[in-house]
Amino acid sequence: MAAARKTLCCLSLAASIAASIVWAGVPGLSDDPLKTDHIFLLDIEDVGGQLFTVGEKGLVLHSVDQGKRWDCIRTPSDKTLTALAFADSKVGVAVGHAATLLRTEDGGRSWNTVSIEDAGHDSLLGVTYLGEQRFIAYGAFGLYLESRDGGVSWQRQMVINDEFDRHISQVVRVDHELLLVGESGTLLRSGDEGETWQELASPYQGSFFGGMETPHGALLVFGMRGHLYRSMNHGENWQKIPLPTQAALQSAKVLPDGRIVLVGNSGFIALSNDDGQTFEVGKSGLGNLAQLVVINDRVLTVGDTGVETLDLPSFASKGQVGSSR
Repeated sequence: MAAARKTLCCLSLAASIAASIVWAGVPGLSDDPLKTDHIFLLDIEDVGGQLFTVGEKGLVLHSVDQGKRWDCIRTPSDKTLTALAFADSKVGVAVGHAATLLRTEDGGRSWNTVSIEDAGHDSLLGVTYLGEQRFIAYGAFGLYLESRDGGVSWQRQMVINDEFDRHISQVVRVDHELLLVGESGTLLRSGDEGETWQELASPYQGSFFGGMETPHGALLVFGMRGHLYRSMNHGENWQKIPLPTQAALQSAKVLPDGRIVLVGNSGFIALSNDDGQTFEVGKSGLGNLAQLVVINDRVLTVGDTGVETLDLPSFASKGQVGSSR
């Protein structure tokens, strides 16, 4: 396979958590901090003020104080978990290697395995909640699953046609449509909640790892080798946004003040004040950044340096993103 199949390589990000972590709900274990120097962490989500992050060995980490202290929750799986999403404060879904799919209905305190007969054994790389009890989960070789009952039952769905076998990195809602990004320059758009998909002309043939809608309605897609593109007409045409990096770009979010923060491998961080038309680039000075979450005016990332708090004000004043534990 070409290097574009880096989508699966991102699953091997080594991460440690510098904050205090304790085991939760495991008989016989004390509340002493747990050393986690070799835990892989790949996603982090804010669920009504509570934080959840997932990684290797089926572990789910949970914080109620914005990441100062973490509880470690075991699940029925020992597979690496790659992503999670919640419908509300109670119902959530986590996905991972070997088509692993877990569900909680008690706010993440416990998780149960959901068996899917025709899912196979390919890795699930992402999960998205679409509203009205609808989840979608997706991943390697075109694997795309849908649930219409809050994650209780799932059905495998076709994307484009039976021959579609590209890794799907992310599916995000943009305006009233869905945008799917993936390997080999895959860009798809759906106006009917994923029932059918339209291929978009792609400006890049490498892998895309994420996409988003900006505050002013533009689309951003990003991926391997620092490639970032912006569209003002729903993906019909794309403009390349130059960045001085070859690092893979992994995640982007909108801050409360409308700025856009973009993170990636090798500690890459960039901040845009003009709706994604240009970015000021800095570096955390630490390791690979896989995913981020915005909490009020704070940004937390997960990656192979653990859970990191980005000091964005210093970025604007000094021209470089700072970081703190």
